[in-house]
Amino acid sequence: MSRRDAMWWQRLPEMDVQEALDVEASLGFGDRFAAVDAVLGRLLGQSLRGEAVAVVTPAARSGEADQVGIKGLTDAQARWAGGFYGVAEQQQRGAWYLPERVSLKAGTVNLPHLLRHRPAHALTLAGDDVARVFLTDGATDAVLLWSLLVPLFDTLMEPVRMRATGPTGSVEEQLQLWETVENRYRLLGIGAGALDMFQFQGGWHRLDRKAQQRARVELVDVLADTDPIRLAARHRMTQLQALMGAFAKKAKSGTPLARRVLTRALQPVLSAYFQGDWLAALDYLQAQCHPDEEIITTLPEPRLFVGLAAEADRVAAQEGIAAEEMQAMLAAFLGGSTSLSPVEERPAALRRWWEAFDAVHAVQATGMRPLWGLIDEGIVTPSERGPIPRLYRELLPGKVTGDVDRLWERVTLPRYPERLVGNPHPHQLMAAAFGPAAELWHGVALTAWYVCEGPYSRSSLSFLSRKYGPQLAALSAAGTPVDPALFKELVAAEALLGPEEERHLSRHESQVDTDIGTFTMTTSYGSWIRRDGFEYLRDIVTRHRRAWADTYLDNYLRGRWHSELEAVAHAYHRTVAAKGRPPTLKQFAQFAAQAANHWCGGDLGALYTAIGEPAPAVQQRPDRFADQDAFTIASQVYQALGGTPMREDQAVHQPEEARRNWELSRLASESLRYIQLHEALGEPPSPRQFGATRLPWPWPGGESEGWPLYQQIIASLGDAAASLPAQDTEQPAGLDVPHAGAEHAVPMAKGANTSLSTEPVKVHITAHGAPVDVSALLLNPGRTVRSASDLVFYNHPCQDGVEASAHTVTATLEHLPGDVHAVMVVVSIDLEAEPASVFDHRNTWEATIVQDGHTWQFQPPRFTSNETVAVAVEIYRRAQGWKIRAIGQGYDTGLAGLATDYGITVDS
Repeated sequence: MSRRDAMWWQRLPEMDVQEALDVEASLGFGDRFAAVDAVLGRLLGQSLRGEAVAVVTPAARSGEADQVGIKGLTDAQARWAGGFYGVAEQQQRGAWYLPERVSLKAGTVNLPHLLRHRPAHALTLAGDDVARVFLTDGATDAVLLWSLLVPLFDTLMEPVRMRATGPTGSVEEQLQLWETVENRYRLLGIGAGALDMFQFQGGWHRLDRKAQQRARVELVDVLADTDPIRLAARHRMTQLQALMGAFAKKAKSGTPLARRVLTRALQPVLSAYFQGDWLAALDYLQAQCHPDEEIITTLPEPRLFVGLAAEADRVAAQEGIAAEEMQAMLAAFLGGSTSLSPVEERPAALRRWWEAFDAVHAVQATGMRPLWGLIDEGIVTPSERGPIPRLYRELLPGKVTGDVDRLWERVTLPRYPERLVGNPHPHQLMAAAFGPAAELWHGVALTAWYVCEGPYSRSSLSFLSRKYGPQLAALSAAGTPVDPALFKELVAAEALLGPEEERHLSRHESQVDTDIGTFTMTTSYGSWIRRDGFEYLRDIVTRHRRAWADTYLDNYLRGRWHSELEAVAHAYHRTVAAKGRPPTLKQFAQFAAQAANHWCGGDLGALYTAIGEPAPAVQQRPDRFADQDAFTIASQVYQALGGTPMREDQAVHQPEEARRNWELSRLASESLRYIQLHEALGEPPSPRQFGATRLPWPWPGGESEGWPLYQQIIASLGDAAASLPAQDTEQPAGLDVPHAGAEHAVPMAKGANTSLSTEPVKVHITAHGAPVDVSALLLNPGRTVRSASDLVFYNHPCQDGVEASAHTVTATLEHLPGDVHAVMVVVSIDLEAEPASVFDHRNTWEATIVQDGHTWQFQPPRFTSNETVAVAVEIYRRAQGWKIRAIGQGYDTGLAGLATDYGITVDS
């Protein structure tokens, strides 16, 4: 090819798209994209005709990745796409830039389908349909979505999105925005008339809701009438023109290096059209490779420098060097005063902790306190129905708790890695390092206790294997499986437990004389069911726990640190391959902080040494701001903020005071993070650094009034830290809560129901963690709302005898119309306050039902599927009376999903 032909592409960035395609085709350079254009054209055509092409499977539990799939390709196209967009195949060609984690807007790809089939809810559903995936886990369809589909559908659906969000900016800015959209449509070959109704000052605001829905569908119709292969090819050329322009800009003195051209915006282009292969892109451009270009096709195998002390003695003897001298050399290499790696210290401490943990569980007996709290869950606000604060300090040996305090006392914050800061929850971090085995064995033992001793259990024995399915799967994947016979034995043992015995905190009998005789009236409060036989269940669990530990514990603990460190080493090498240079300390912290916190006391330098790489900087170790434990700090802040003793009945009788206390307790909990930020920054954090807008500020002046007081209170803790006791096991007076059962509430399990009288009934929701909104739905016999007015919430607080105020729903049953068959009480996370929160082990709620002196309480099982909305309880007609049922049904589709189920139009 001549020099002139070699530069064939240089004028293309400035050409009309169709003219550029013609030039490409005339020189034979377009044939290489035929398969890509065909795949994109097929999926585009199906989507515009109204078919869903992207499928999202939500993760089973928080922290895990969602799964995405593409449907609609022919078998041959699916096989081709599997090879072209496979992660391993792309990385073998040098595409190490593929992001490890990414949020894919699958809803954007499915928006044409939703606009046709769910027009009233399409935009809400599309906004909720986001897949959070680990792109480097090998998901072919995820790479195809990220690189090929989402960029095109972002462009096509931009007019719909802009009209949904409403006008922003000045008139000039809006005119410029719409000019950009129209230009993008013109480049794709779509007539300007398609946007007449959407464009600025085109009359959109005069359309009612139905007309707007029709206009969206009409736009999709226009797009569907366009040849999808032609549209795919034109989109491809716009992407390649951007790549050519960036290449030309960096090619002033010859072919540039890939990393100088491939910005984050252009990386998907290389993956979409060249399989992530920079050499293939250079071939397309007929350009020579830069002499310093290094295409890494495989990463080095991770090598870990842990456990070298014994090897050092062997080498010393072999080389005739004194063992002490060799150990001193090893200590210098490790950067410490001993030849023992910090990674080695922690598994040894975890084994000692396990032995103490096992011994406590093995002697648990009827009449003792429950062991909820033996593992720290990071909850610093006491609750009658929560873990016992700092129970591990009371029951575990001081040597064990001291080791945990010392080894896990500091952490690295990924955003501020320059300093090692204090860790307010060393025992929680230790449990996280131990991993799923601690969670499983502790949870099974607690379930055995609560099934027998009450007051209630979140799981039955028969459900245990499903409840702990993720932990069991993780243990099996690690090669340390739990014997399934454990669960079979527990289920069989349940039949051998003693008969159910009703227990009461208070029971009173009195004689009542009537015209027809004398009756005994019994009044009881705080009742629950218990059964003899806990020790039998305990011994089954203990036998299996010890058998598992004897067989697997050492290998399990080695696997825990080894797998995390290997993952860090792999991520390090992948970063070097993608960027051509080692990561900075901050970049390293993004993927290494968790492993450093688990196994190196937060010390990134020690982790660098463990993976055999030089650290770019040494972290500072500032003095601890306060030496008290988390519970003591949070308690002091709560009292200083004006929090009063929290009682369960306060939620019913003093809802506003209860709400304020809850908000203050949340601020108290967050004070621990404030202190960490103070240590990381070297100064008090600003409201923006702290994220103050995410939190409630229960003062008349809101944040502006509460923030200075908050800072002053926390600052006083640092000033007085030396004079305050570090380990006070007595509960602070300001956080006193009643003893269990003092409210005489009858616990309700999920699905349980009980009869009500015709007196008014109150349902109060107490939330822990993220703030929630409480609403109610009035349902007809067909279990749908009669109209939009049957949604009772803060903007419409009263309807036909049902009122919603703060976190309480009151139903005056005698005032409910005959066509109202049920009242559903709904709990939803306040996504304006915390848009990323879901119901999980941190964000929980419980319902307290009060009627005519009787109280019931329902705490649902833990939600595990990213639910943000839940139906708490249902008040419903039964025969001639009323009953209430504990529901606990969550929705991972948000309010839109619940609305669909009960006939609510979201726009209403």
